[in-house]
Amino acid sequence: MLTFRRLLNRIRRNDAGKALLSGLQGWSFADLLLHLDDPVPESEKERLECAFERLESGEPVQFILNEAPFYGRTFYVDRAVLIPRFDTEILVINAIAVLRSGSGKSVLDLCTGSGAIGITLKKELPELDVTLSDISREALRVAERNARSLNASVKIVNSDLFEDISGSFDLITANPPYIADDVIETLETEVKDHEPRLALSGGSDGLSFYRKMIPGSIKHLNPKGTLLTEIGYDQGGSVRQLFEEAGFKDIEVLKDLAGRDRNVKGMIP
Repeated sequence: MLTFRRLLNRIRRNDAGKALLSGLQGWSFADLLLHLDDPVPESEKERLECAFERLESGEPVQFILNEAPFYGRTFYVDRAVLIPRFDTEILVINAIAVLRSGSGKSVLDLCTGSGAIGITLKKELPELDVTLSDISREALRVAERNARSLNASVKIVNSDLFEDISGSFDLITANPPYIADDVIETLETEVKDHEPRLALSGGSDGLSFYRKMIPGSIKHLNPKGTLLTEIGYDQGGSVRQLFEEAGFKDIEVLKDLAGRDRNVKGMIP
């Protein structure tokens, strides 16, 4: 007899298996413990076994469930986008601080992917005018779906960086591709084999996007406007230098909760 416990014991990734089973069944962790020794209904076997095979192959739980938590909300995700991560919530916190410290009302979220950053800002500060942009039409399909499901009124633009962006903004946010190409193959299977390479690859040194985005943002920022971007933990000095070369002022490298460099922000005069 196949019980839920035996189903979980078939795989090596036990914690991921528990998260997957709870998500598939709509259970809390307490529910999971209560049902572990229950038999798996015949009507559920094929669905559950298929999902666990995907998990064992290295596919992330979030893609199997098509959902990921971010800043207290649930976002739809699939393989067209990066999975929103807790580290990126730091960027949202810093963006809110920037917006609340001034009179800024317009935001452009570049490389929006699932839309997690821009949509969260709109939900937290409803008075904002938020534009989501990405080069990937498939990613924007996901962002649009999240905007609808979360009732966030945002503008969506398909653009390669600023190519099709018009107007200027008080704040530009970005979580760009920043992983060096030779590092990608060393990442966990869940990342390198399942998340979109377009959203991971930052070129030979991980900085190719910043070299274009940082100077390009100047003409799309209002006076006293701010650029705020996520970075890799070892990129603070390099990205700060690019901000300086582009003419930004009041540049700061901001830490995450683990004390690692995570964001860089700068203001134009």
